[in-house]
Amino acid sequence: MGINFKSVTVKIKILGILILIFSFSNVFSQENSIPEKFIIHRVKKGEDIDELSNKYNLTRDQIEDFNPQIKKRGLRKRMQVRIPVFKEKEKEKVILNFYTIIPNDTKWRIAYENGISIQKLEELNPKIKSGLKVGQKIILPEKSKFTKKIIEDDHYYYKIKPKEGYYRIGLKTGIKRTTIDSLNPIVVENGLQEGMVLKLPKLYFEKLNVTNNFLTEKINLKDSLLKKNSIKLAIFLPFNTSSIEFDSIDKTNRFLKRRTLSSISINFYFGAIMAMEEAAKIGINIDSKIIDTQNDIKEIENQLKLIDTLALDLIVGPLLPKNFNFLTSQPIFKNIPKVTPLSSKPVEMKKGVFQTVSSKKFLRKEMLSHLKNILDDEDNILVVADSLNFDVEEELNKLFPRSVNIRPQFGDFLLPELIDSLIVDSMPNKIILETEKFSLISSASSQIRSQLSDEKTIGLYTTYHGISYENKNLSNTLFSDLGFTYVSDYYPKSIIESNFSIQFIDRFGIPPNKTAIRAYDLILDLLLRISTQNDLFQSVKIGETEYFNNKFNYVPFDNGSYINQGYYLLKHKLYDIVEINK
Repeated sequence: MGINFKSVTVKIKILGILILIFSFSNVFSQENSIPEKFIIHRVKKGEDIDELSNKYNLTRDQIEDFNPQIKKRGLRKRMQVRIPVFKEKEKEKVILNFYTIIPNDTKWRIAYENGISIQKLEELNPKIKSGLKVGQKIILPEKSKFTKKIIEDDHYYYKIKPKEGYYRIGLKTGIKRTTIDSLNPIVVENGLQEGMVLKLPKLYFEKLNVTNNFLTEKINLKDSLLKKNSIKLAIFLPFNTSSIEFDSIDKTNRFLKRRTLSSISINFYFGAIMAMEEAAKIGINIDSKIIDTQNDIKEIENQLKLIDTLALDLIVGPLLPKNFNFLTSQPIFKNIPKVTPLSSKPVEMKKGVFQTVSSKKFLRKEMLSHLKNILDDEDNILVVADSLNFDVEEELNKLFPRSVNIRPQFGDFLLPELIDSLIVDSMPNKIILETEKFSLISSASSQIRSQLSDEKTIGLYTTYHGISYENKNLSNTLFSDLGFTYVSDYYPKSIIESNFSIQFIDRFGIPPNKTAIRAYDLILDLLLRISTQNDLFQSVKIGETEYFNNKFNYVPFDNGSYINQGYYLLKHKLYDIVEINK
């Protein structure tokens, strides 16, 4: 099993970064145990006491007892928390027994019935990480050590994900901590732990799917059985390595940070390598051809003569629409899936084309639908639009006839007197900002924020979140104060502490950027879809999948083509960006 890279040699020297990772796992039973030592944890944005409890395997009381400032002030960003380290307790010997997999068995059901986590079940049986097989024998802890649990039809069950505490589970389910604790006594005793299965009330959860009483967010193709374990793909990227000088590490690092076609291609290539290696770990053989297009159609023609096009299962790229359209126009590729990886610009939607980036038109349509659901006549609706978005302004006026338009004056600025007169304290103020100009985004959001008070409630929205909103000079605090809400095809969750990020830095010497993460999510999803469904066309029926920062939900478009309609509804909240119910 593995990867066969037949690729263009990209000679890149990258500075290695030494990463020191300290992990602590402490087992204790007595609340009054004396710590051997303390470590200092610096609180990060968005962290809560439950996350610290899970991370260090401590109870809330143990953390608060050694940090009385938490009880007085709460947990705050950059606060230094003393974490007690207790002497590790000698582990008890566990007698094992065997169980044979029967139809309809799932990992969560077996784990729950035997009082263990899914993680523990997989530790005992590494072979089941890729899925269960009927008739397969697995190891379980001694039955006498655990109380047999029964799956109740009048309840749902949910597996705790990494770093999930009461707060994040509550965001997904709406279930309060008191309810979780009452239905799951083991949580009160041991705290929330990754892999633990929670019993929850049988309610409607908009963001979660239900299968056999088990709640899931999105399909995890890694747990699916493989139908195809050998995949051939070609990736077309405009490296243009002949024009790049890699004579020093500093030059290399500066180059990779620039947004050029070559740097984008290299970062995409890095992410694709990580995805292919991850797929290989679960048994997928990958024969890949990485082709340097040099952003030249003649070069693409020359390269096509050198590959066995008929044997390909998948084509990714080229990046630019003109080159992609040329490649997809070749009759030999008619029945092969062809994926446009990064561009949201229109391409020719021929048979077999997969547009993986949601279009601006689609995202705007979804946000308009959301606004229609949450805004009403009780709101004071103001529309701020520049000259390039008057058509959107008109559409919003039709949707909300009582809305009031505000036009920028003196370039990209709003008249303070006008803002002051239009934002009222008699009803909620809902302001829709329609622009892709950084200057207007900055000035308008600042002026609107200045009107916020105990008497005035203000919410900020946009129907299209372009790249200008990601400018580092825009304040997340300001957007959080306004509850800024928008639709996006990308969720900017931090993965800095993930295994992927650590491995990426070890491998390439730099942290993964947006392009690299996108490449990893996309390529891994494509490989898993093909391997579990035989081909990419069949995989459309499985619905939506999600990885680090991207969702994929392909729907038929036209002429046998498909378009991705996976997206996020996001809101700035508590100095973070969170996904909210659609």
